[in-house]
Amino acid sequence: MQLSDVGNALTGQALSDKVKSAKDQRRAIVDGLLYENTILMISAGPGVGKSTVSAQLAIELSAGLPVFSAFVTAHPMKVLYLQTERPILEFLERAEALSRVLPINHDNLVISDCYKILNLLKEDHVHVFIDAILRDCPDADVIIVDPIYPMVSGGLSKDEPASAFCKAMSLAQKATGAAFWYNHHTVKPTHDQYGSQIEKDDPFYGSQWLKAHVTGSYLMKDIGDGAGVKLIRKKDNYNVLKKEITLEYNPESGMCTVPQDEIASHVRVLRWLQQQAMTRVTFDFRAMQEGTQLSVRALRESLRHPSVANILIVDTYIKNKKIYRVSNRGAEPPPIPTLPTQ
Repeated sequence: MQLSDVGNALTGQALSDKVKSAKDQRRAIVDGLLYENTILMISAGPGVGKSTVSAQLAIELSAGLPVFSAFVTAHPMKVLYLQTERPILEFLERAEALSRVLPINHDNLVISDCYKILNLLKEDHVHVFIDAILRDCPDADVIIVDPIYPMVSGGLSKDEPASAFCKAMSLAQKATGAAFWYNHHTVKPTHDQYGSQIEKDDPFYGSQWLKAHVTGSYLMKDIGDGAGVKLIRKKDNYNVLKKEITLEYNPESGMCTVPQDEIASHVRVLRWLQQQAMTRVTFDFRAMQEGTQLSVRALRESLRHPSVANILIVDTYIKNKKIYRVSNRGAEPPPIPTLPTQ
């Protein structure tokens, strides 16, 4: 390493410019869930559903669809999915099942199970890791690592390997500019003298270095009877993550969705507008209210949300009443992406 490898410190006008632009560097990728320049960790026990959830996330992100039918995606994203524990066939099987209800943007989705041979405790492997990402998906918006522990020989329980892993991933984020999503395991359950399981507040596996490294984390718990999972927020550096997220699982479609009554008002409006875009009909405020089952106040607030305002156009006026349509052609904002059938 040489002195030229260490970037210059910020001061003067360069510092002033960076301060002014700071707010623009953590924009939403998935509003309420995933943001630029962040690292989100999902911890759960074996078989709870980490890979099921993250595979759907990758497909919906790459297509620009609302994630879990509830969280608005800013635009179609470039997603690199690193399967590090089992063969790539596992992801492909999930993708095949989801393709029956979700459009897959194959150009925005990059999948690999080849990175599992790397050991990020070795400096030369870290360089190869970064070079491989820049080769396979040079403009990645999101990189999903499912799970993280196979890339650290000896595991993450001790401080030294955990800190080395965190340093390697920080270098990878700096080189790529991508947001990272980690799938990770929890510790094995322990029991008291009476045989009852001891509930730990945040039972992720590993050193506190790992917890300090991520900018946000959720503990994923099984709802029971195969009905779905609940994500419980355990860390949120920037106060941008939802406190809890319930995901209902549909075994027929293989999809996870947020319950209808928990979906944000503006997302319900977007879903209704998508149906109108397909029929190309015009409509008024009352029709929107009846279609979305929202209160007048909630609908008014939703119409001011950027994701709605960008695609809703006033077509004409009839006796001072606005008649709307959904923008979907020419240089106008793009149409709302097709949403999965509920």
